[in-house]
Amino acid sequence: MVNVFVLGGTGLVGSALVRQLPVLARGMTSSGVGAFDDWDDDELRLDSSDDSDLDLVLMDNVVKEHERRRRAMSSMMSEEDQGAGASHVARGVENDGMKRKRESSQKHDVSVQPVSTTATSWRGGEVAVLHESNFLKRGADSSNRMTPSTSKASSKTPRASSAGKKVRSRVHTMIEAGKNSGSGEDDSNVRELVRFLERRPQCVNVTWLDKRVEDNTVPPGFTVCPTLSEVLRRCGCGALFKHQANAIKAARSGKSVVIATPTASGKSMCYVIPIFEAIMEEKSNAKALLMFPLKALANDQLNKMRRFTECAQEMVFEINTAAATAKSTKEKNDFLNEHYPGIDMKRLQRLADAKMAVCDGDTADDVKAEIRKQGTQVILTNPDSLHHAMLPGHKSWGKKFWGNIKYVVLDEAHTHTGVAGSHVANVLRRLLRVCTLWDSSSRVEFICTSATISNPVAHVRRLTTRTPVCIDESGAPSGEKAMVLWQPPAAEGPSGQGNSSSKGFNGLPLNNHENENASSQMQRRSPYAEAADIIANLVQRNIRCLAFVSARKVADTVARDVKQLLAKVSRTDLVSKVDSYRAGYNQTERRALERRLQRGEISALVCTSALEMGIDVGALDATVHVGIPETASAMWQQAGRAGRRCGASVAIVVACERPLDHYYVSRADELFSRRPEEALCDPHNAAILEVHLPCAAKEVAIDLRGADSVIFSACKEDVVGELPQSFKSPLHLAVKRALGGNNKRTCVFNLTTKTIECLPGLYPHRLVMLRGVQSDESWTLTDATSEPHRILEKFEGHRAMSRLYVGCIHLVREGQFMVRKLDHENRIAYATAYDKLEATTTRERTEVVIISPDAKQGVEEILSKRVRATRVFLGSLHVIERVNGFIRKDHYTGKVVHEEMWAKPVVSAAFSTRAVWFDLPDEVVHRRVALDALKEATVGVQNMCVGLVGSIAMCDTRDIAGASIFPSSEAGYGGARIFLYDTTPHGIGLAEKVYENIEALWNKSLRTVVECACESGCPSCIQAGPKGRDAGFAKNHSKVVLEGILGTWMDSAGLEKASRQATLEEKGLTTHPRALEEITTAQLEGATK
Repeated sequence: MVNVFVLGGTGLVGSALVRQLPVLARGMTSSGVGAFDDWDDDELRLDSSDDSDLDLVLMDNVVKEHERRRRAMSSMMSEEDQGAGASHVARGVENDGMKRKRESSQKHDVSVQPVSTTATSWRGGEVAVLHESNFLKRGADSSNRMTPSTSKASSKTPRASSAGKKVRSRVHTMIEAGKNSGSGEDDSNVRELVRFLERRPQCVNVTWLDKRVEDNTVPPGFTVCPTLSEVLRRCGCGALFKHQANAIKAARSGKSVVIATPTASGKSMCYVIPIFEAIMEEKSNAKALLMFPLKALANDQLNKMRRFTECAQEMVFEINTAAATAKSTKEKNDFLNEHYPGIDMKRLQRLADAKMAVCDGDTADDVKAEIRKQGTQVILTNPDSLHHAMLPGHKSWGKKFWGNIKYVVLDEAHTHTGVAGSHVANVLRRLLRVCTLWDSSSRVEFICTSATISNPVAHVRRLTTRTPVCIDESGAPSGEKAMVLWQPPAAEGPSGQGNSSSKGFNGLPLNNHENENASSQMQRRSPYAEAADIIANLVQRNIRCLAFVSARKVADTVARDVKQLLAKVSRTDLVSKVDSYRAGYNQTERRALERRLQRGEISALVCTSALEMGIDVGALDATVHVGIPETASAMWQQAGRAGRRCGASVAIVVACERPLDHYYVSRADELFSRRPEEALCDPHNAAILEVHLPCAAKEVAIDLRGADSVIFSACKEDVVGELPQSFKSPLHLAVKRALGGNNKRTCVFNLTTKTIECLPGLYPHRLVMLRGVQSDESWTLTDATSEPHRILEKFEGHRAMSRLYVGCIHLVREGQFMVRKLDHENRIAYATAYDKLEATTTRERTEVVIISPDAKQGVEEILSKRVRATRVFLGSLHVIERVNGFIRKDHYTGKVVHEEMWAKPVVSAAFSTRAVWFDLPDEVVHRRVALDALKEATVGVQNMCVGLVGSIAMCDTRDIAGASIFPSSEAGYGGARIFLYDTTPHGIGLAEKVYENIEALWNKSLRTVVECACESGCPSCIQAGPKGRDAGFAKNHSKVVLEGILGTWMDSAGLEKASRQATLEEKGLTTHPRALEEITTAQLEGATK
């Protein structure tokens, strides 16, 4: 009996030795030959006196260190990009190559054991291998199928030995660590959790989503070259999914592509394969530019792509080593054809030599210089670095890079919406101009990945100017997922301590600190406290999870509360496994958190939307959502972060006290079946164009006689909403402002070249913030007690005064701090540590003024339409937001401990934007609602509309704000008017979306008010949002206002009368209600004509 272990056997020389052992071992009685590369020398020692089955060990020390690095890279590769490989491994599939190799080994009485990720024991001639080795047939059937193979582990018990005991101990520990993880095929832990949650009174609904079956259908004639196919297979990639093959085929044909499939569907392979194929071509100088919205995504993807090139390097070394004994070229070729059929060594060498690098704000200048010098073929970056560094310094990269770009990858394209998306769209237009400058014949194509949205083609066209091929049918499998809708329990009294039902998830007393104006008849426990209980429970069950919250400070607060809960139940060993992740961390903190998460050292991570995207977070089984995600796309993107191993997973959605949440609490089926929304951006926004034109002119002079007038102008398909009569006016207006004679002039016109150039001495790129509104410089929050002052966080200048003021409290990773002093000149806020668990909220007031249409200034005409009993308008608005003071509340009880109103309000923002507004019908203003109650009722309707806008447009409630004006008692007659405005200066299309769907918004608001169980108003209805206090307790009056707007209290005759009055008002015949009775039908028809 001979058992043969090859340490490092899945590496370079080792795998070659394993292939040759059946030949070398002729004459041996029986055997077990395998690869066991998971141990160090000190972990598996052989003793000559040891009674062991290990009679022969071949030590492959040459490749041990390289193999260890390869395993480390492999562990970082997410299940998303391993594709079908993981599912094939789990099923224990044996492909043709494994079958022939097994038959060959049996013929020579030496068995080569295939890969098994579950094998744990052996006896006699059976060997368990605990690493994904590559004992697979090469070449044949490798055009598309790249599936790793496995064999089932033997359940027999090994004979006792010192080496065997050490191995078994290591294996036993590994199994015990994952026994209750609820992962893969063993998802009983997740199902047990769901059954437990269903029994709780807070559980409103549980909906199980069916598993999705794998689809590997490929287009006719589609193949992947055998060389690249073998590299992918060795890296654990399985058969391509249907959408991957379709996307690759479209990219090969020279078309731009958008892949809009669910999370964890392997979208990155759709651009990795075309890029590698271009690099492997003979005499290819192809370059690729990959852009990710987050630095962490770029670094994560670089690690994955390097794994492929390292595998190619291993293959080159392995083949050269195995063929070294060949005495002639013919003998070498015969050897290659026999053992490596289909492998093209030249193509393989080009892939092995491929240079890839991340080039972003964290990359040192000397490293960037080396990247340019080496002629790096694949650059991974982000739109910010492209804007601030690469485009303004394009001459240092030269034609070798810009003139050879074949693919530009835009990852997570759905995130580029709103003002940030509009900026990115202009950066991409500038990118195309630079590429054309260096090679006018080049044609750059885009490969974009996106979450599921309803308008992927239109959105990508607005971003890139290219009309893409859309791939939106996923072929990737997915496991079952339980969607749990969870509502915090109700409590009686402001203290939150009522009857026996007033207990939290872990038996703690209930508290409501969401809104100090909540009605005493209806209070609920804080959703953040409820979420902290749920997360603590998940951690104790060894179920790894991500918890999504809406704000930075909330992420730190919830993480802190979870740690405190675990400490209270004497699980201090788990406290270190809970952390938070959000924007504002420095590079060192981000990298450390990402490494801990990938290594499985974190069981629960409370985060903002920063981890909504495809960063490799390892294997997760649960997500917790504090507040119902305002868009379906965000909800499914977040929920898709768990369950990547095709086992059962759970998403727990904790409802907050907001109108949107209350609306869906009673409509769980609608929540979990709602369709994805549109992604909106407006690259032709005049204000955004105005700041990008000098950047473009700095890079390449602008010639409006040629292509520049086209690339920066809107086409009919790109315009959001109704098309203005002069749809090129934003560009003309931006040029006029840039060339203006005032102090803000940024460009000059060259009379000689007839081109627009950047003002000499100006560096405009520094003035453009892609991820925020153009405004003053940022503010810095510092720790005043440290020397030198430690930076705690950075804040954008726009609306900074609503977040930084003396007395405000900020929770950061270093602890909780209170601002003590402001240095306006240097934009520094000095803070000191503050140990009381309190939170601050501003008191704000908004003033609005309608801007009259002005074609010369680019102010469009005011649009209007009649909707039910109300006339609705769409136009431009000037907004001034002021902060009047602030309040400080106890974090647990919600009690106001301090209130401060300032004698001189502070202007936090002043800008022009797009808005929708509508007047309350006269019947409501003068008859149905008393004047003293009208203000609160109107604000209540305004709060409802703002709170529910996410249900009709792909936006956050913070992207739309509201304001109201009311009749004056001194002036006598007056009208009440509600404004809903885009919080982005000059707007980005949200107002147009509200204008289109205003009736649906009103109907949802009315249903939410009617169905809310509170008596006179609460944060789930009229008291929602930052202006909840101004709505008072006028719930019934708000209901009357909504009924009046919709005309639900009118009969058909009343609605006809209102329609007649509206028609006459449009024609200017009369505006007095009594005159309506004297107008005949004939006169009305004549007025209409």
